[in-house]
Amino acid sequence: MIKTIRLKVPQWQGGNNPTYSLGSDLLSFLVPKNLEHKEINVPIPEYEVPLVRENGVTAQSIVAENVDQTMAIIQEEKPDKIITLGGDCLVSQAPFDYLHGKYGERLGIIWLDAHPDISTPDIFYNEHAMVLGNLLKDGDPVLAEKVQHPFAAKDILYVGLQTPTSDEKAILEGLGIDYQVQDQARIAPNEIQVWLRKQQFTKVVIHFDLDVLDPNEFRMLYFSEPGVTEYSAAAGKMSLLEVKETMEAIAEQSEIVGLTIAELLPWDVQNLKNLLYDFEIFR
Repeated sequence: MIKTIRLKVPQWQGGNNPTYSLGSDLLSFLVPKNLEHKEINVPIPEYEVPLVRENGVTAQSIVAENVDQTMAIIQEEKPDKIITLGGDCLVSQAPFDYLHGKYGERLGIIWLDAHPDISTPDIFYNEHAMVLGNLLKDGDPVLAEKVQHPFAAKDILYVGLQTPTSDEKAILEGLGIDYQVQDQARIAPNEIQVWLRKQQFTKVVIHFDLDVLDPNEFRMLYFSEPGVTEYSAAAGKMSLLEVKETMEAIAEQSEIVGLTIAELLPWDVQNLKNLLYDFEIFR
């Protein structure tokens, strides 16, 4: 019998924004339940003090411990499939590493994201932008060292990717990752299927960063923060329908053995929660 576990990982330190934790809570509520899927909450500490940079990385030791804790749970459970509900993007590291060890060369990655997530501490300081680099044994050297079953550049397909920064372009070139900027049109579902067949990936893991969505259509994103009008990164452009079609096409061609949903930022819910905490009647 196939064993599927569902990990709730409310990690926020990788993006240095506590609202990621609330996003994990909300995803856990929203994602359809399956009584055959064991649900496990990964206990992530809530630190009240400001996070500090270590080796150029925000809260490096904390997120490293979170990855270790997540991997320990996975190795104890020994699942065949893993659903991960973040939290920031770093939550994909442990499950994807484990699943690559289980399925080997049959496993590919589809990175459904507006951003490449291959940064290093030399160009950025928050760990969530380094997770795919870590899985390639690049990224943050401290976190990359933890990866036991690294992927290769040929294993990766970006869907929904927007224009990388000049620093990111240099890293992508150095890693040998073939990518297509999708600022005008996404990679079509049939093209994804062709790629999966060509690479002979019978299994696939999907990293679904919600910021791949168009913030004009979906409002619980980094790019939807109330009162903020300028952002340092490019917003996603995919519609909800396009994501649905993409997921259906992948499932038709290969078996999805891992799915991460990350970076839900429910700003209004967070602000309401903060307001209600101040009501005397609740004390």
